[in-house]
Amino acid sequence: MAVQLRAFYETVVDPQRRIVDDAETFGRLIAWLRTRRAIVVDYETSGLAWFRKARICGVGLGAWDDSGRFFAAYVPIRHRTLQPQLDADRVLPAVGALLADERITKIGHNLKFEDHMSRVDGMVIRGPRYDTQVAAHLYDENRPTQLERRALDDLGDRNAFEYSKQVTEAIAELAHANGLKREPYRALYGYSELDTQFCGRYCCTDLIHTAGLYSKYERWGVSRYFGELCQTEMRLTEVICDMECAGLPLDIPYLEALKQTVRATKAQLEQRLWEATGGYDINPGSDPEVRTLLKDVLRLPLHMLTDTNEYKVNAEALGEFTDNPVVRLLLQWREADKIDTTYTSSIIARCDARGYLFADLKQNGTVTGRLSCDNPNFQNFPSESNTRALAATGKELKEGGKDPWSIRRAFVMRGPEWARVFLDYSQIELRVLAHYSRDPIMVDAFLQGEDVHDRTAREVGEILGTKAERRIAKVVNFGLSFGMSAVGLSRKAKISMDDAEKFLQAFFTRYHGVKGYSQELWGAARRDRGQWRNIFGRRRTVKALLSEHLAEKSAAERQMIASAIQGTAAELTKASLVRIADWLKQAGVPAMLVNTVHDEIQLDTPREYVPIVVRECKALMEYFPQFAPIPVLVDADFSIETWADKQPFEPEGGT
Repeated sequence: MAVQLRAFYETVVDPQRRIVDDAETFGRLIAWLRTRRAIVVDYETSGLAWFRKARICGVGLGAWDDSGRFFAAYVPIRHRTLQPQLDADRVLPAVGALLADERITKIGHNLKFEDHMSRVDGMVIRGPRYDTQVAAHLYDENRPTQLERRALDDLGDRNAFEYSKQVTEAIAELAHANGLKREPYRALYGYSELDTQFCGRYCCTDLIHTAGLYSKYERWGVSRYFGELCQTEMRLTEVICDMECAGLPLDIPYLEALKQTVRATKAQLEQRLWEATGGYDINPGSDPEVRTLLKDVLRLPLHMLTDTNEYKVNAEALGEFTDNPVVRLLLQWREADKIDTTYTSSIIARCDARGYLFADLKQNGTVTGRLSCDNPNFQNFPSESNTRALAATGKELKEGGKDPWSIRRAFVMRGPEWARVFLDYSQIELRVLAHYSRDPIMVDAFLQGEDVHDRTAREVGEILGTKAERRIAKVVNFGLSFGMSAVGLSRKAKISMDDAEKFLQAFFTRYHGVKGYSQELWGAARRDRGQWRNIFGRRRTVKALLSEHLAEKSAAERQMIASAIQGTAAELTKASLVRIADWLKQAGVPAMLVNTVHDEIQLDTPREYVPIVVRECKALMEYFPQFAPIPVLVDADFSIETWADKQPFEPEGGT
């Protein structure tokens, strides 16, 4: 079924956009593209779930002629519109040969998606690649990298959103005709039922925008300015695609059983809440209802505010009132609900028919350069599920020594002969801080191999004249990576504001290099219009550093500290992913990168290869001479059962 829209393309003759639906023209197109040094690729598909049934329904290809003018073409192959189109079995082999030509640079906006969809049809992208979405983030990390947005902002195309708006309207019309909401319809059919001429013009416009951004960023000098960092990011688009394709096998029956257990616990907690409040009906998942209960009924002195000046009722705000039995029950219910909605149902929905989970790793998800993840977000994954809700039922917290609510127990091995290796940077953010600040005490602690938190507690305790708690020192040490204030320390460590201020004052008195580094960083950034580059060359711009408003300036200073420390640590992980991927390819080791969580890299390998994978990957991850004399260390764990059962790797004979 096709949607007939009165679109502006119907009245415009535009040779720059060509719909190719006959074999002769397609043959000429491919022959011409083979002579080009670079091509732009964009697919229209029947959905976004490449790991399920989504397929390419149209191929967009474009290139520059010898005079520098860009031409775009769209080849429909699987549209469900009964319009003229070419046979996929004829088109895709020719496109696959083009993509595999290592002499040609392949350009795309979010090239990882094109890579995934190519692989579904047996095509492989080889040779140089350039992702304009990655380049856009390097060019300006503070703005969204959406193609239309960057076409508007960076290319000055005032009509950048015109086609996408029309596509949205067309999809809504098709969804209504099929009796579906827009997003469920898009998941089922994608763009496959759009009129081929209309869809083709839309795709060609995306190609033109992508080509324009490529030219813009390279004229500006993204590849030259960011050098090796840019090369790493472009190569990483392929490495991450490989990781996502590998997937993570899950024990689906375990997750299904856990879901039922958690839902039963939620029902019990709701009953207990009703009893504890004297029969007050409440939806524990509704912030307005919880706010009314706590403020107006229980008269609790809530004081933390949201951006809209409502009282916060999140875990941080309620953490101050855990002596109240109703608050404890609310927190327990929310823990159970989080496991139910975030870590069981949504994960199961993301799996394929084999029970493999395919998460979405993002290179551009943070301004600091750190990798982020969706569906699920492994960065917020519980290392061991919070069992407060289970404890509320009066059951045992442990069954056979294992947490019965562990989400990580659902992540199993690929087979009986496989193992998973976990390689985690040891206190990398503190090591980065020691490198930048050259604080003598912090540097000495790492050179001596001391426990940094014990050392901090000892140093601060000497100034305070009393023994300082290690747990508070640990909160401070980790809080340094985002510029923790006394207010933050008070909340995190659950100590008074007065004690928090005394501890921080003593810390910065002893660790004067850390304080000096912060001032030096902010000063350098202000002198360069709010910009600063880390040792790998990544730029971070925080214009609010130049603000005369104290609150804005203070927040900007914390942002810059976080970017310097967390962002630099992230560079090690990204560079290591590329190094490991290259080594696996060259050495022919039967192992695969499968995941990364914060500063940890995970690989799957046959059990007999665990020692060599650990040895070689540790060496690759630790080799960053620019941090000398600060040692960069990696801790290695492995498991032959589940993620929850990982244990330290002990090499034979020791090391």
